[in-house]
Amino acid sequence: MAVGVILFTGIKATYDTDHFHPELNHIVRILTQETKEGEKIKWATTPLALAPQLESVSFVENTVKIQMAGKYNLQTDKGDVPVDIKFSEPSFFNVFGFKLLAGNPQSLTNNPTSIFLTERTAKKIFGDLNALGQIVQLENLGSYTVEGIIQDPPLETHLPIEAMLSIASAEILEKEGAIGNISQRWEDFKSSAIYARIKSEDNLEQLNTTLQNYNRKLEKSSLQFFAQPIEDITPRNNDIINDPNAGVDWAGIRTQLLLILSLTLLSAFNYISLSLARAFSRAQEVGVRKTIGATRGQIIRQFLMESTLIALFALVFTLPGVHFLMQHIPDMEVTFSWDPILISGLLTYAVITGLVAGAFPSWLLSAFKPIQVLRKMKNIKLFRGVAVYKAVIVLQFSVTIMLMILVVILADYEIKNNEIISSTVSSNVLTLDLKGEEYENLQNQINQLSQVETTLATNWYYGPMKMGKSSIKIKDKILNINYVSIDPKIIETEGISLKSGENFPEHMPKSTEQYVLINEAAAELLKNKSEDIVGQNLSLDSAYVQVIGIMPNEIIGETVPLIYRYLPNEIASLAIKIKPNTELEATKAIQTLWNNNFPEKTADLQNLKEAYASSGERISFFGFFALIVMIIAGLGILGIASYSVETRIKELGIRKVLGAGKLKLVWTVTKNFAILILIAGLIGVPAKRVWQ
Repeated sequence: MAVGVILFTGIKATYDTDHFHPELNHIVRILTQETKEGEKIKWATTPLALAPQLESVSFVENTVKIQMAGKYNLQTDKGDVPVDIKFSEPSFFNVFGFKLLAGNPQSLTNNPTSIFLTERTAKKIFGDLNALGQIVQLENLGSYTVEGIIQDPPLETHLPIEAMLSIASAEILEKEGAIGNISQRWEDFKSSAIYARIKSEDNLEQLNTTLQNYNRKLEKSSLQFFAQPIEDITPRNNDIINDPNAGVDWAGIRTQLLLILSLTLLSAFNYISLSLARAFSRAQEVGVRKTIGATRGQIIRQFLMESTLIALFALVFTLPGVHFLMQHIPDMEVTFSWDPILISGLLTYAVITGLVAGAFPSWLLSAFKPIQVLRKMKNIKLFRGVAVYKAVIVLQFSVTIMLMILVVILADYEIKNNEIISSTVSSNVLTLDLKGEEYENLQNQINQLSQVETTLATNWYYGPMKMGKSSIKIKDKILNINYVSIDPKIIETEGISLKSGENFPEHMPKSTEQYVLINEAAAELLKNKSEDIVGQNLSLDSAYVQVIGIMPNEIIGETVPLIYRYLPNEIASLAIKIKPNTELEATKAIQTLWNNNFPEKTADLQNLKEAYASSGERISFFGFFALIVMIIAGLGILGIASYSVETRIKELGIRKVLGAGKLKLVWTVTKNFAILILIAGLIGVPAKRVWQ
């Protein structure tokens, strides 16, 4: 019931997304359809150059431009706090239903150094202090004054806000090179959005017709524009890309409903089993009621009422517990609220659960005849055979065994991953995030420290920190393959054994790329008949390079095809090997050097092994979940086992009189269920293998 409540809450939150905006059916988002080489792609984003055209349309009341900048570190005394930044304008508060608790929307026009924070963000940064008037430092973007507090929306939204700067700020930062293009060029549309408030929902078709007048033909593609009602954004439309906060799609909702149905049937099966186990104690009650004139329908209604009340009591106990958990689980995406529609839906869910659970026992028990009850109740068979129950028991334990195997596989993966890290990564390695800064001078200074043995510049170290994607052409093959940039010294320093070929040359040019390494998966993908891929030339992003060696897949636990390149401009971190027992001194010295070189940024330095070592939390979660499923499956078998014992009491008594011991009697009763569990294992193990 608790899982059902949580899933229903998530579905309700999906349905309610953005429903806090006034006159929701008057708000539209402009979509871009890009046609490139005959392929049509719909984007949830739009070039800002379209906004002035919309402002002149008579039935458009307001428009708002939004530029998504992504995450930036907001620097505080306690370290960096990543904050999602959006650039917008005062009309944002006219188009949408977001409310300002403090501040004036016009600050976004009048002051390019103003920043608006949401309640949650302000509390995360300043605690209980008044955030208005405070000055904050955004990494790479400069200093800003908090001039507005945005109220946290009461419902989910596809447009989550943490911090907002003005479009004027974005234009200044673009000129300074601090952020990418947000200009009025039609080509720049993949990180900007335009919304409009129309006078009536009847204007939607007219707006789509008007938008066709602004289609654009670009050098390599063409753009068309469409208006999408904001209410249609959630559930997610998988045909529209670049829409990360649109929520789950209809397939996801159907999956959740299927899971709720499965849980309901599972609980119903257990209730049926336990009800039938009590059939003998209830039989006399049924016989007496029928003797005094009760009809079968009345008895059915009685048992259905009992099962429904049990389900409702379960819901009453569940709701406060779920409410408490969802308030205290970190990063919980949805919260439980005492919404009348949700509560009505949950009550309906509980009633249906009770009716489903009570249907079969009530039908079966109401069929008892008083004369049978009074004479030989022990000889009455509730139903001929238990084939259906046996099938369900096998199914329950098959799923449980599959889950247990999954836990073992995950545990094995984590153990092997930790073994790789333990055997190849020294505990005396620190990683320093370069945050996009020029690193050569800093690297030279760090190499001078007495605690440091060597440094490696890379964007990879036992886990791809930043992956790119390259277009490769070799012979008649054209493929897209992921790549990481590595320091040529890594292979020699770490003692990595290549599968074939050789390492990068000692002196690698920084300006031109001549050589690459590939992993085994990429070699398998690129091989051409019997030819050795090592020594082959291939076109990599329109430049020709030579494959000089093959790296093992196990190095970073990746079985996907991967290219190792030397791209100094894409270096993201320094891997620093230090002398044993010098971590504290080395950390302080490196932080000092960082502050001397980049005083406006905070050093992000951590121990590599600690960063990548598995905490085992996933294994514990799956293990706990598997245990719960096993207990539920055990409850399912309990009822039918109890019934089996009840019907075999005479047999067991005779066996005991003839000298059978307790173990023999236990085996007599349980051997059939042991066989069922064995069958479940024979089904579950192969099924898990096929699933993999």
